[in-house]
Amino acid sequence: MRASFNRDLRALLVVSLWLAGCGEWAYRQMNDSSRDAWQKPKEVVEKLAIKPGWRVADLGAGGGYFTWYLAAAVGPQGKVYAVDIDETAFGMIEKEMRSREITNVVPTRAEPGDAKLPEPVDLVFSCDTYHHMKDRVAYFQSLARYLKPDGRVAILDFHRHGFFSGLLGHGTAKEEVRREMESAGYGLSANYDFIESQHFQIFSRRDSMSTAGSLSPGARLANGSGKELEMDLAKLNIMAARLRDVDFTTSRSTSK
Repeated sequence: MRASFNRDLRALLVVSLWLAGCGEWAYRQMNDSSRDAWQKPKEVVEKLAIKPGWRVADLGAGGGYFTWYLAAAVGPQGKVYAVDIDETAFGMIEKEMRSREITNVVPTRAEPGDAKLPEPVDLVFSCDTYHHMKDRVAYFQSLARYLKPDGRVAILDFHRHGFFSGLLGHGTAKEEVRREMESAGYGLSANYDFIESQHFQIFSRRDSMSTAGSLSPGARLANGSGKELEMDLAKLNIMAARLRDVDFTTSRSTSK
């Protein structure tokens, strides 16, 4: 309970700093290592199942709290696009890139209705940004053009209950996110609840989900669909057994 109160108090401080025009100080508060205890960034990135070499967009990167975790996950051959519309955010990220000697992060200046990504990505990740967006259904419909065919969208946002998110509207109901993403053409592929103050959902494009359902057995094996593959193999075994019976009956009748 005390941890929750401290988190809300820090969040209120961040908003106050931002409204006072102290954007960089606000971002520094958001990047403070004390956030790790409740945000659980390592667990979040683990659930994203990022592969080395991936292209990932950190949508609403802010001061880069998650950017560096994502950069470590994609590795030196991968790339993270730190997407934002705020100049202060870019200044902080560029400063941190030099300090950390990181070369696989690309600050990407977006527009309110367009992420402006330079290439298709494997994953769009967004933390505490969704509730700031306007016309979200149209935004994510448009965003689909920046996703690879099997690309996914991961959204973390605050629940609407609690002092900070409830009083200031700094959050979105999980059901609302799911409903809007479905309207935008996505389907839920994973849902996690290990962060007390936030919901964490991962979505895939519906067209890629329907394509995955019609894959051949070999393609299903490559995509890890083990249960479907087992069913296919069982059907093949039954067919093979029937063929053996037919051959045996034929040979027996011929010998007569």
